[in-house]
Amino acid sequence: MTANIMIIILKLILHRILPKKSILFIRKLKKYFWFKKAYQYDFNKYWTFSRTTGSVTSSKLAAEIIIQYHIIEKGLTMPLPRLGFGKDIIISLCNLCIDYIKKYGTENEQLITGIQVILEYENYHKTQNYSLDTPVVDNIKKVSSIVPNLSASMQKAISKNEYFKDIHSSFLSFSNTRASVRNYTNEDVPMERILSALELAKNTPSACNRQAWRTYLFTNKEKISHILEVQGGNRGFGHLSNKLILICGEIGAFGEIAERNQVYIDGGMYAMNLLYSLHYFEIGACILNCSITPEKDLILRKLCGNNKSEVFIAMIACGIPPESFKIANSKRYNLKITNTIVN
Repeated sequence: MTANIMIIILKLILHRILPKKSILFIRKLKKYFWFKKAYQYDFNKYWTFSRTTGSVTSSKLAAEIIIQYHIIEKGLTMPLPRLGFGKDIIISLCNLCIDYIKKYGTENEQLITGIQVILEYENYHKTQNYSLDTPVVDNIKKVSSIVPNLSASMQKAISKNEYFKDIHSSFLSFSNTRASVRNYTNEDVPMERILSALELAKNTPSACNRQAWRTYLFTNKEKISHILEVQGGNRGFGHLSNKLILICGEIGAFGEIAERNQVYIDGGMYAMNLLYSLHYFEIGACILNCSITPEKDLILRKLCGNNKSEVFIAMIACGIPPESFKIANSKRYNLKITNTIVN
């Protein structure tokens, strides 16, 4: 008698002699340990390969450069950039660029963009007749001397009409003109336009059409201010937000081990579709991440009033852009870097 047959016989015997409640308890306990093993697998993978720990790789270092230069890019696109802003970030960015060059050379396009953003930061303060601190100036000189003859980047200055001119064009033109807007007027965003955008975003595909996304629309400026203060990634423009959309995902729509991350996948797809929808209805929008600690999660839940069974996906600050404003360049990788063709 094989081991498999013995296991089947044993299961049949247990089903006959054990009460139904006990069998259900055993099944639940079995699933508990399976889930624990799956999440331990996720933990080990993230702990090993994320930027949190482990050896520094070119990908990790490039990601750190992007994160820091994008902070400077955002600062340069603010309605009123604060002179001398981000000096610690600039010094750190210079050091990261130098470190990358020493280890991996100067071929990475994101490294080059990082240095160009540093030069733009320097140029901006020169045009404002503002003297940067000596450590900042010294670090900028150091990195620019290693890769000379680079021109400074320029964040995109754009008019409101130009920004929305392709909303009825081909998807190619439409998609290429959407970008995060961090500058809004005092003009009220008409509620019907927001609702129309939410209606359009329902076209988002989801696993088995479960549509697990949930949105919360905040209109009270004081409430929005409190929520954004906790979110923390909107300095310089968050106070201008006229409406705030919170996107959540309902965990109850998913089950079993294989779907443990599906709520975030479906929620992320919905968030992108909603951004396109807001753009179509001529609403300036900036997506804000909800990558938060458990402590901040509890605080936000009290403020936002969302259900305990829901996870945070993202927030979207909304407003009507002014007649002219700036958007970040947000350099994209070449397809050769991010895509692999497998024959």
